[in-house]
Amino acid sequence: MHASLAGLGRHYGRFRLRPGPRRTAGGAALFASTLLDGASEAQLLALLAGSYLVWAGGLRVSVGANWALLEATGASTNLPSVVAYDLARSRSRSRRLQRFAAGAGYIGTELAKEAPYYAAAFGAAALSEDVSSGDALVFLAGTNLGAAAYEGALGFLVRLGLGSRAHRADTAAHSAI
Repeated sequence: MHASLAGLGRHYGRFRLRPGPRRTAGGAALFASTLLDGASEAQLLALLAGSYLVWAGGLRVSVGANWALLEATGASTNLPSVVAYDLARSRSRSRRLQRFAAGAGYIGTELAKEAPYYAAAFGAAALSEDVSSGDALVFLAGTNLGAAAYEGALGFLVRLGLGSRAHRADTAAHSAI
């Protein structure tokens, strides 16, 4: 889904709102599988911790690609990231500060999106006899793995798009000679 944000005073270009179906599908798939039947709570907590490490790896790829996109176009795949970047850029010439602000906006958004998953998983466990806290941990681990795959793919595709854009610019420059 694309939306124009011209009403915010500065044209932010287009950004994509990223709903969570891919992430939820990952959680549901792992939850529905029998792979983790009989796992202890300690094993499930270790799985959840590991899934956060994998998710962090996907985020690292996506945040890096987001920074490259911001530098190349001034656009972002994440609205709070571009707003934080623009705010930092208006206050300082420090690229380090601008990069930090863009990354903090991006990661802050992703962390805020965690709350509904926890509420859903543990709410279902508290309100249903059919869903245990272990089931909630499995669901959360699956959502993290789905999010990691999504973030990694997003970062890869953004970099791929930027690479083809640079290639087109090089080709245009050479053909003008």
